[in-house]
Amino acid sequence: MQNDDPQGRKNANDSNGLEHCPMGGDVGVFGKNRDFFDSMCAGFIYAAAIGELIEQTLEIDRMLETMDEEEKEKLLPTLKEDLEEINAKWLLATVMFAIEA
Repeated sequence: MQNDDPQGRKNANDSNGLEHCPMGGDVGVFGKNRDFFDSMCAGFIYAAAIGELIEQTLEIDRMLETMDEEEKEKLLPTLKEDLEEINAKWLLATVMFAIEA
């Protein structure tokens, strides 16, 4: 018996020649387990990315607080580029959070 379902679900109707019902695959106690697993993995990835962005932002803030004026003049263009990149990543993270996993 061959399983032709692209999502890998077992087709209960294979034995009697009926086509798979797309509305009936996610039923029962564990019917939505794939959606749960996908959402959980996406949440872990999102949390790790947000954690990294927070750490980068705090690192730049610490650097700006501890620098003297001479160091700031020398490194300010580089830090501004880094902050622009981090802000773009924050915007992307915000947009990604709105997408349903």
